[in-house]
Order: sequence, then structure tokens, then C-alpha cells
Amino acid sequence: GVFRVDTLGEVDEQLFVTVDTERLEELGLSMAQVANAISLNNTSFPAGSITREGSSITVRTAHQFGSIDDLRNLTVGFENTSGGPIFGPQTGARAILVSEIAEVEVGTADPRTISRTNGRPSLSLAILKDPDANTVDVTEGVLDAVRGLERSGELPDYIEVLVLSNDGPAVKESLDALLLDGAVGFLFAVMVVFVFLLNVRPSLMRGAALAILPTIIIGISIPLSILLGILFMSFTDITLNFMSLAGLAIAVGRVVDDSIVVLENMYRHIQWGEERMEAAYEATKEVSAAIVSSTLTTVAVFVPLAFIQGLVGEFFSPFALSVSLALIASTIVAITAVPVLGALLLRRDEQALTGLSKTDDAANDSLIQRLYAPILAWSLKYKFATLLIAISLTAGISVPLMIFVIPVTFFPAGTPEFLTIDLELPTSTSVDRTFVEVAKIERVLEEFESMGFVETYQVTLGASANEFGPNVASGGFDVAGFFVRLNKDTVPDDIGDRIRARMPVADDLSVTLREISGGPPSDALEINVTGSNFTDISAVAQDLEERLGEIEGIINLASSVSEAKREVVVNVDPARAAEFGLTTVAVGQQVNQFIVGRPVSEIDLAGVTMDIVLRGRPGEVDEIDKLKNLTIEGPLGHTDLGTIARIAIEDGPVSITRFDSERSASISGDIVGEDTQAIGRRVAAVIASMPKPPGVQVRTGGIFEQINEGFADVGTAMGIGIVLVYLVMVASLGSVRNPFIIVLSLPLAVMGALLALAITGRTLSLSALMGFLLLIGVVVTNAIVLLTFVEQLRERGYNVYDALVEGGRIRLRPILMTAFTTTFALLPLAAFSTTDSGIIGAELATVVIGGLISSTFLTLIVVPVIYTLMNDSIPGLFGRLWSKVRGGPSLRAPTSGFQPGDD
Repeated sequence: GVFRVDTLGEVDEQLFVTVDTERLEELGLSMAQVANAISLNNTSFPAGSITREGSSITVRTAHQFGSIDDLRNLTVGFENTSGGPIFGPQTGARAILVSEIAEVEVGTADPRTISRTNGRPSLSLAILKDPDANTVDVTEGVLDAVRGLERSGELPDYIEVLVLSNDGPAVKESLDALLLDGAVGFLFAVMVVFVFLLNVRPSLMRGAALAILPTIIIGISIPLSILLGILFMSFTDITLNFMSLAGLAIAVGRVVDDSIVVLENMYRHIQWGEERMEAAYEATKEVSAAIVSSTLTTVAVFVPLAFIQGLVGEFFSPFALSVSLALIASTIVAITAVPVLGALLLRRDEQALTGLSKTDDAANDSLIQRLYAPILAWSLKYKFATLLIAISLTAGISVPLMIFVIPVTFFPAGTPEFLTIDLELPTSTSVDRTFVEVAKIERVLEEFESMGFVETYQVTLGASANEFGPNVASGGFDVAGFFVRLNKDTVPDDIGDRIRARMPVADDLSVTLREISGGPPSDALEINVTGSNFTDISAVAQDLEERLGEIEGIINLASSVSEAKREVVVNVDPARAAEFGLTTVAVGQQVNQFIVGRPVSEIDLAGVTMDIVLRGRPGEVDEIDKLKNLTIEGPLGHTDLGTIARIAIEDGPVSITRFDSERSASISGDIVGEDTQAIGRRVAAVIASMPKPPGVQVRTGGIFEQINEGFADVGTAMGIGIVLVYLVMVASLGSVRNPFIIVLSLPLAVMGALLALAITGRTLSLSALMGFLLLIGVVVTNAIVLLTFVEQLRERGYNVYDALVEGGRIRLRPILMTAFTTTFALLPLAAFSTTDSGIIGAELATVVIGGLISSTFLTLIVVPVIYTLMNDSIPGLFGRLWSKVRGGPSLRAPTSGFQPGDD
């Protein structure tokens, strides 16, 4: 399951040949000659083949260094002591050995990065899993392997293995929390069903005994639906991860709805005197259209997510698919398993369960039914007043909450689990200066470790905190990155501010601290200043950075506008270099050989293969005079570097970036606090008020762009989802008018959802918007159940008014049961989620609970009113108008038994 292992802080052993350039100059040699002598005398060269005794045998010339002394005694040239030529061992010529011009010793390579953990030297490993591997299994396997090394004694006692970051426990904790929330939600749902079925009229014990069997049926239907949904998931690419399990946890509250409707209707038929098998068939047939329609409408709202690209589609698609499959499974269970279980377990004499007599008369109505009837009658009498009250409540509560109370952000913020600290110094900073500043930060972290807030901290010199791997080195030790693991059980919410206040401060020092939670991405600010004149761009960027620094909630501001950096420039004269057969590249390679050192060959020492690195003395490479006197070897002779090049310290080029093919400067930062949108408005106001030269534009990006795009995507999905919901209802209910009535009731859920967010102090984020998307499919269920039964009553001869009153009275109990079971099933997820990843599900559940409560009670009143207007009042009004135009009787006689002024 392990895909790759990256290492930081690792150093290799090398055999260094450190040349004395003064001695080389005295002997008339160059580093290029020494490099050639080493590489060409430590090789194996194929020389052809010969035929011997009928067989072809290859011939090769070879010499390999077998020891350090072999290299030290290698001849690299000859010293002319008699004035003769020095092209070979002539009389008067003395061989020059490597040992005369260089020190040869084994050492460690200059590290590209230096790693320290808890203030001590360390080697850091980043272990990445295969994309398809199980995170928990891989992390536990790696830790088992490490523990095995410790038990076997293969790791010395002075080596300590620390875990800096481990995704396994966090993933397991999140999944366990979701499973627990789902299990508790299941228990809550079953308890609510039992309470609704409980009737104490005969006696409490008798009522409890009679309520057990139907409660068991509902209890069986929930896990059966979830398991069937998981079976459906196995045929897709969706795995059991956080988002898919969150979808199943959310679905626990919804899958029970269909079973409740079927069971309650089946009970009514049994009480009418029908046989149990007949009652199961007739009751299921009677409500099957309603429950299939309600399920399809919920599934339909998620269809647009499949076509949304980017983070929204990628992040929420597993959630949407798991919810949809669980709901489809619940419908199958409701129309197959529940009727069978009901026919086997329910008995006719258990009429106390539903409060229904064999004739469904109102004498057996419950208290809530008796309270509902006069309220509905008043609403049907004063239809426009009822609508005005509903609209006023919805708008009067929702608008102020949206504008003044509920903060808007991209994703809800979680508890910080890690900190990253980036330290940046001037380019010319020595490693010693960097170590000094690193030590200051280490002492601060050590103090917080002693307080129990910090568990482990690791720093990498030569790389920033968000980089890890073999090729992340910045090229110098002017940067250092800390990765700090916090103790999430004891860490205070203001840990970032407390540590930030203790960071070292200096004019040439930049320290950036960021908090990382276990949830989705954090809020990052990004602003681009574009134009054609870089001077104007730089001025605007610097001015904007200063103004943004005054906005509370924005930290870690940084600009990409770079100052000129000092550097040593070797300006090669191509004409002079050509006299010695040299090019600028050839000169650069020899200068690099002197300053940095380059491998020229390899050697095997005691079974360990290491590079032979030829380099200049560390003290000499920092002296420009030494650099000028460096001997450069060419095909036509050798010369000093100062002869063919001008060496000077100059300002290096300024880094210029581009955005949309235009010159640009970017300003980055982090946003703290929950109301990202409010900060965005202040940023927009600052940008609008500041003067800008002609041609310079300022564009916001980062989190503001993500919010705009994400909210727009979800808004588009909602719009398309509502259209799909309407079309599904038209197809399943066979009506154009009734689905339109149901769609008109959707805004009633907004008030409750926003009120729930405000009461709980949660934010309006993408996860909350996903709750609104789910709410579209959930809230229409009540209206579908109500209006489907009203239409059935009208087919039996009821007029509009009587059908609404009777249908509302009979369907009140199953509607309230489904609403309350969904609410209580989601309550653990909304109220008790403690993990950072659970916050996403908590916001979503909060929206669904609040929206479902408000829409349920308002739907029971407002939907009948709209139905009356659409089916009686408005057609009657047009009929009377048509009658007056034609001067005859109305084309439509009133069908409702209800007239204004009736009781």
C-alpha cells in the first residue's frame, strides 16, 4: 500500500578531493586537468575482441581505485625541472601526485536541507500511500514495521522515532464518529416512532405493548435500507470514506419516511376490516406513487452535481451518490419488505396505535389533530391573510439573518491540529544566521511543549513548511520551514495568536505562521495587480499591502514584488575566451567545479560506493580574488579567469510574474475568523477607494473567487434541481398544477434553516448550501404525501374544502412522524459532532433540521391555501370574469363546500 517514501535531512558520504588552487597555479595545472586525470584513470573501457581457440573474447582496458591511497598516488601531471617538455616521464620531469595538490578524505555531502525535530538533528520521512490503498491499514502497517524494528533491536537506543503527522487515526476517528452519529440517530428515530405510535387510552402498558411490533418493523427497515444502499454503492467507484459515510448518516433520517407512510396507511386499511394481505397490497398501492415521487425528487436534486466540475463536484459527489442510493434502497424496502412484515406482524385489534376507528371518524382524533383542524379552517377562510403572514415571516426573518447575523465562509473552520511556520531571510544569509533564528523559534515551541499544547515540532532548513520531498530545496539556507503538531485535546483556540506574538522580529526577517485543521482547505487571500508598467504595478501592490494590513482578520500578508538581489556576476568575454577554445558554458562549468564541487568519478570503499567530488577549498571559494586567479583550462591552452572575464558584485534581475499574459504582482495572505464574506467586502472597499494609475487593474482571487465559484455552482445546481423536481413530480403525479403548488412551498424551508444556523452559531458555507440542496428534495415529501391523498379523496367525491380538511387530518400523523424522525435522526450529527471533518455534516444536518421543522408546519397550512387558490378561487375568479364578459352564467360552478363566512 506504500506508494513512495521521500526523505529530508539525508546526507551521503562522499570522497572529497579538496584542491589547493595556489599549489595548482604554481605547478601550472588546472582543476579541469585534475578532473580528467581522475575520471579517465578510474574506468573500464571496451577495446574490442580477439579470437582465441575458436572463441571470441572481449578486450577491455581497466583501472579502478581500490583505496584512498590509490587516488592519492594518482599522477595528474609532471613538473618540468630541467626545462624540457612535460608531456611524459622525461629526464628531469617529476610526476605530480594528487596528494601534492589536494587533500583526499571521506566526508558527508553538503546537505541541500537540514532537518531537526524537537531541537535535535533528525531524518524525516514522508510516506505516501497508493491512491486506492486504505489509509488506516497503511498507517498501521507502517507503525507496526517501526515497532518491529524497535523490538528487534535493529534500531540503536540513541535513535528515537517520532510520528509528526499520521492521517490514519484522524480518518478512523472521523469514520467512527460518523458511524456513532448514525447509530444514535437510528435509535432516536426508532424512539420517535414508538412515541408517536404509543396510545395510552386503554393503558400505558397495553399501548406500549401494541406499539412494539410496528416500531420493530420500522427499526428493521432502517438498517435494511442502509445495507442495501451500501450494496448498490459496491457497483460504483464510491468507497466508504468520510463523505460517503456522511451521506449514509444523513440518509438514516430520511430512509424511514417511506416505511412510515406505508405502515401507517396499511394500518388504516386493517382497521377498516380488510384482511392483512389485502390491506398490505391496497395500502402500498395507494401510497406507492407518493413515496416513489418523493424519493425521485430527492434524488433529482443531486443530479446536477454530477456535471459540476471543480471542488464542489469532486468533494460532494460521493455524498450525493450515497444519499441517493440509500433513498432508492429505502423505497424498495418500503414497498416490498415493510408490507410483508406488516402482513405478518400487525393485527386488526391494534387500532389504538393510530387513533383510527374503522370508519376514520374524527372522534378518535389526537390532541394535535384537534388543534390542527380549526387552524386549517381559519387559514382556508382567510387565504390571502395566511399567505401574507407566511411571506412576512419568511422574508422578515430570513433577510436580516442573511445580511446581519450569519457569517459566510467557504468551509467551516475546525480546531487547529497543526501549525506551519515559514522563516525567510535575505538571499545572502549564511546558514549560521539562519540557525540562530531557528533556535529562537525552537525555544518558543519548547515552552509551549512544556505547557502541553505542542506535541512535536520539526524544522527543515532549506525548504518551506509546505514542501516535502527530494527536490524541494530552495537552493540556499535563507529559508526554513517548521511543521508543528498540536495536542488537540488541550490546545486553546488562540494558540496561533499566542505563538505568533512570540516570534522573532527583525527588519530583514519574515515569519509566517498558519494554522491547519483536519477539515477542508483554509481561507487564503490572493489579489493580483496587473498592467503594462511594472513600476506602477509595484507601487500599487505596495500601497495595497499596507492598506490591507489595517483590516482586522487578515494576517500573513506578503507581496511578490521582489527587490534587486546582490550577486557575483562573472561576465565572460566571448572573444578572449575563444582564444583558448572556451565558451561561456565551459567557463561556468569550471567555476562551478571550484565553488560547489562536482562528482568526477566513483569509488568503492568497504562495499560502499560513493562519489569522488573535486572542489575548491571552502575558505577560498568566498574570496573574489581567488576566483579571479582560478586557472581555466581550454583546448587551446589555459589562462586565469580574470583574463577572460570581468568579475563584479551587481544587483540581480527583479523577478517579474505574469497573470493572464500581463505583467503582474500578487498579494497573498490568510483570513482568520468565520465571516470571510464580510472581510471580502472590506477588501473590495479598500480596492475601490485607492488611486490606481491608468492601465493598472486589481483582481481578487483565492478564497473570494472560490466562494463565488462554489456558491454559484451550488446555486446553479439548486435551480436545475428545482426544475428536475418539478418535472419528476409532473411525471409521477400526472399533474402540472399540483407540482407547481409544491414548488411554491420550498421558500418556507429557508426561514427555519437560517434560523437554525443563527441559533447554533454556525456559518453559511458550502456544506450548509449542500443542506439546502438536500432540503429541496426532503421538504417536498410532506406536500406530496398530503396532496396525493387529497387528490384521492376528490376522486371519491369530496369537494376541495372537505378533501383538504379530511386529508390534512388523516395525513397529519404520518407527516409529523416523518418530520420528527428525520429531525431526531439527524440531531446527533448536528449537535454532537466533535471531529473537524464532522463539522461539515453538522452544518448540513443543522440546515435540514431547521428547514424541515419550519416547512413542515407551514406546509400543513400554506400548501392547502395555495391548493384552494389554484383549484377553486382563481379558476372561479376567471370563470366569473368570463361570465361578465359574455353576459351569461359562470363557466365554472364552485366545487368547494367552503364559502367565505362559513364556520
